Amino acid sequence: MRLFCLFLFFFAPWALASSATDKVIELYQNKEYERACLEGARIARDNRADETFLNAYGFACLNSDYIDFAALAGIYLRNTPGSRQNASYILTVALQKKLLYQSLADGVDLGDTHLPDTPHILSKVFNAYAAGKYEKRSDGSYYIDLDGDPVLLDAIVENSRFKVRIRRLSGTRVVAEHLYW
Repeated sequence: MRLFCLFLFFFAPWALASSATDKVIELYQNKEYERACLEGARIARDNRADETFLNAYGFACLNSDYIDFAALAGIYLRNTPGSRQNASYILTVALQKKLLYQSLADGVDLGDTHLPDTPHILSKVFNAYAAGKYEKRSDGSYYIDLDGDPVLLDAIVENSRFKVRIRRLSGTRVVAEHLYW
């Protein structure tokens, strides 16, 4: 019995961590991105060598607009060419978010900023905005046409917190909203 208790004491935390990473991967595969991101954020530091988990966690966070949590995965991804490529993608989006926030909050001009294109909505909006490909509207928002996919970019204050907002449009109707702080 003592041997069993020692086994549980030393190996139970490892078994739980393994099942926790598997759960995050499963949530990601089931497109439960927000849950995968938030649960992954809790265990990321303790599982930074598990690149399958880190990739699932990082992309779950990107898909659920938790860009700062995704950046942690990007920092840890480094052991394979594919993971390094994913890290660059994740960290590019994180940098674009920070620069867009700085521009809208502090009036910083992004006109000479050139960063890689990614398929993420934030990246597309950032690159169009930095290139000056927008129409400033009277309400202070920026209308950007992303090759037939129109969006509005603006900043709002919600719960005393400054946020960057991207609203996807279908005609004049908002069909999706992304908030970043």
